[in-house]
Parts: sequence; structure tokens; C-alpha cells
Amino acid sequence: MRGMKSLPDRDPARAKLAAAIALHVGARRDLQVAEEATRLAAARHWEAQSKLDELHKAVAAPSGALAADFIASVGAGNPCGTAVLERSAIDARAQIAAVETDVRVWEETEQECELAVRAREADVAAAKERVERCARAVVCNAATVKRLGDDLEALQADVVSARSVLRFLWSKGINGELSAPLRERIERLFWRDLTGMEPTSASAAWSAVFNELLTNSEAELPGD
Repeated sequence: MRGMKSLPDRDPARAKLAAAIALHVGARRDLQVAEEATRLAAARHWEAQSKLDELHKAVAAPSGALAADFIASVGAGNPCGTAVLERSAIDARAQIAAVETDVRVWEETEQECELAVRAREADVAAAKERVERCARAVVCNAATVKRLGDDLEALQADVVSARSVLRFLWSKGINGELSAPLRERIERLFWRDLTGMEPTSASAAWSAVFNELLTNSEAELPGD
């Protein structure tokens, strides 16, 4: 790994990549926070809704505490008035209203958190795209491309020269001057694909470095 350089001496492309990586890390962290907040809000919403459902069941079938209070009132010699019923109804309505408020609050909170998650997901996608764009700028720097182009041009000149000489010698050795195995080998070389479109260990090394650059702006390029 190359040592970290001072900011004025750093490759501008790598500096942009480092900034993009930091933004991507921050965006992913914000997404995790939003997802956790959504999970907690959903749990609170479910708890409030469950409590409200239980209150509605209790009002629909007033046989528990309400019946006990009414029986106790009659047993104490109080007339069969509506005071106990009214008081219980008021208490039940107050509880239901309070829980309904909780349900509404947590439902709105959950919805806001879900919106935040979608926004953070978009931020993460944009940050990832920026990292990849900056990584492409690092591997496609002009100096590296020029060096590889110069090397290829020189090698191609050598290949063309060697192929032209071999073709001449091969054409003159078809009557037994060249052994059959050697003649067949040269013929196979003439037909070999030299376009460089197929993957090689060298291109695999560049691919690996590119993937490393997505999280490490100081990853060394092959040949550095």
C-alpha cells in the first residue's frame, strides 16, 4: 500500500475518490439509522394498535371491572343509578382517545421513517455511483493508458516482424525442410487470436484492483 500523501501532493483523482468513499460510508450509515428507526416505530405502532384493540373489546363486552363495580355499588345499598356506568364509560372513552392518539402518532412516525429510508436508499445509490465513477477515473488515468499503449505498439511491431519472417520460412519449408510438428506449430501460431479481447490474468488483476478502489482510494494499480 502506498503511504498517505499530504493533500497538495495527492493525485486529484484519488482525492476525489477518497471523498466519494467517505460520502458513501456516511450514506450507508444514515440508511442503517433510518431503517432502525422505522423498525422501532413499527413496533410502537403495533403495540399501540394492539392496546386499542383490547380496549375496544373491553367496551364491547363490559363484564370485567365494570360489572364488578356495578355489583359492588348495588351490594353497598346504592340505588341502581347510572353513575357507575357513566363514570366507567367516561374512563373508557378517555383511555381509548389517548391510545388512539398514540396509534396515530406512531403510524405517522412509521410513515415518515419509511419515507426517510427511501430517501436514504436513493442517497446510497447516488453515492455508490459516484464512487464507481471516481474509481474509473483513477484506473483510466492518461499516464497509465499511454504507457500500456506504447508497450502494446512496440510489442505489436515485434509480433508483425516475427510473423512475417516465420511466414516466409514456413512457406519455404513445406517440402520437408521443416519437421511436421514444427511446421504445424507455426501454422497454429498464425491462426491464434491476438486481439486481446479474451480475459487474462493481467486483466483479472486490474479488475481486482478496481474492486478494491471502491473502498480504498490508495489501492495500488498493477505495475505501480
